[in-house]
Amino acid sequence: MPLRAGLFYCAGIAGKMNWLLVRHVPSASRYVVFFPGDISDFANKHAPYSYSLEGLLWVLCSKYPDDTVVLVKPRMMLDHFAIYANFMMVDGMGNPRHLSDKRNEKQADASRPDEYDVPASGHLRQLLSSLGKELGEEVPSSLVLVGFSKGAAVLNALMRDPEESLWSAVRTVHFVDAGLAIPGVFPLGEQELQKLNKVVPQEFEIWLHCTPRQVEDESRPFVAHEHDAFEAKCKALGVAVQRRMYAAGLPVSLDMHFDALRCFVTSREDQDGGDRRCGFFQAWRAVAEAADDDWT
Repeated sequence: MPLRAGLFYCAGIAGKMNWLLVRHVPSASRYVVFFPGDISDFANKHAPYSYSLEGLLWVLCSKYPDDTVVLVKPRMMLDHFAIYANFMMVDGMGNPRHLSDKRNEKQADASRPDEYDVPASGHLRQLLSSLGKELGEEVPSSLVLVGFSKGAAVLNALMRDPEESLWSAVRTVHFVDAGLAIPGVFPLGEQELQKLNKVVPQEFEIWLHCTPRQVEDESRPFVAHEHDAFEAKCKALGVAVQRRMYAAGLPVSLDMHFDALRCFVTSREDQDGGDRRCGFFQAWRAVAEAADDDWT
């Protein structure tokens, strides 16, 4: 599928700016807003393309062919670390500051990071409004939010700021192989979830999509525990939540982690995703390597 995308430098709140990489569908009734994670610098010369932001946008567009897909680029990339400083206070590696402070200084409570919050929802709402002006259209009244890997931290920043003008349009939130290098990928407390549940539409759902790369990592056992606890908390509070596991039993690899973007199901009716998409990024690289060999 060929990809035509535009790059827009859009204004949020308080003079903050973000680059948005956009596949625009003029007739679309929905925006899919995507927050990627860290982008590593790999030795294989083809991997940087397949794992690039443009490559990840292509994958998302294949899953949402009829929607406008908006990839929100981090405020900056420090080496390969995504720094979403316009949506939350972060440390030097892009982790939420309230989590790294708790880990390093034992000063902050990860379940109540109020003093570290910024108006994330207001910033996203204004970014989309600025984009709508660039595209010459109104922002649709239906939004889907997708956070991959560290991008899930942005989803949590948005959920801690349940501004009704944004969240009344959000139908679905997808956490795709969410995880951080430190504990606290789901820092929302009960009161925050209750406030969110009051402003979202009736059909609102949260989806947790996992692979063994994240939830079976022996060096980070907290990732699996946090997924379990967050799912239980949502169910206890009446927040609709779905959970899916992909690539169970397969050898763990970095490709598996990125495959989650191709595997995750976008809705209960989705027949395109699932385990049959495992191996997508490995196959992509193999094709690129074969093509390169033909030229040498």
